[in-house]
Amino acid sequence: MSKLKELFSTPRRAALAVACLGVILVTIGICAVIIVSATGGPEPASAIGGEAAQNYAFADAGVDPASAQVLQVKYQRFQGEFVYEVEFLAGETEYEYKINATDGSVVKKEQKTVKGPGNSVPAAGTITLEQARDIALADAGVTREQAVFAEAEQDTEGGIPIYEFKFYGGNVEYEYEINGQTGSVYSKKTTTYVGQGGGETPPPGQTGAPATQQPTRPPATAEPTPIPTQPPATQAPRPTQPSGMYIGADAAKNAALADAGVSAGDARFTKVRMDYEDGVPVYELEFYTATHEYEYEIHAQTGAVFSRHVETHHNSGGHHGGTAGQS
Repeated sequence: MSKLKELFSTPRRAALAVACLGVILVTIGICAVIIVSATGGPEPASAIGGEAAQNYAFADAGVDPASAQVLQVKYQRFQGEFVYEVEFLAGETEYEYKINATDGSVVKKEQKTVKGPGNSVPAAGTITLEQARDIALADAGVTREQAVFAEAEQDTEGGIPIYEFKFYGGNVEYEYEINGQTGSVYSKKTTTYVGQGGGETPPPGQTGAPATQQPTRPPATAEPTPIPTQPPATQAPRPTQPSGMYIGADAAKNAALADAGVSAGDARFTKVRMDYEDGVPVYELEFYTATHEYEYEIHAQTGAVFSRHVETHHNSGGHHGGTAGQS
């Protein structure tokens, strides 16, 4: 007590003490604001509540709440608005939702197959990249005309040949792994872009963020469009798209085949994916015939040949290769 009286014994000391207390209070206030911004802060009275957010997510996913295992419900800030992050399991699918904390609308949603069915029964032979692509499209319920492929390539996991695909249909991003022996879905993941806030990259071919969808009742599940199991006939190259749009994987393949002078029936593709080369969007393609191996980079917006490399199989005698710069 005597020390406190000494602190305010003179006007100068009193002013200094008040100034120090002010700095301390301001610092505490700033720390509180930072904590609230990072964690989302307490739920306001206008928030719908975590249980209601779960029900909105269940309804949008078409999942019976009794069959769902909730992993997490968290109130937080996302892209400038407050949301509930709801994660749950239902069957072999894991869902992750971001639900608007005020009106219950879906801001973002993802789902991933935790365990792909039918992967333990091998079958004779290996399906082609084109057949695997059609299987992924059929499972997603997306037609070839609607799909914009960003990646399609062959890989192996645990000795099993796997085809990996990433493509877009509307405002949904799909990632698939197809078993190259059985043709079954090895794994799949979908990401739906519904928020208008910054930070989310819109799918290829869209110039801005997709329109927000209001989640009232889950839409009826559409039947997948039947797709033949055999690779379809080669389509004519699509016309050049305006700047900001992509020609699509099919048009890129046709451009490479036309430049190589190879028919679609004689070519077997092992890689089709979209990437960037010195800031330029390109489709990287690898395919081979009975006598040659080809590597192409096709401009993703114009369809022009960005680079090429050709090799003759060693068992056919001779070897040649070459590259072409940007056209």
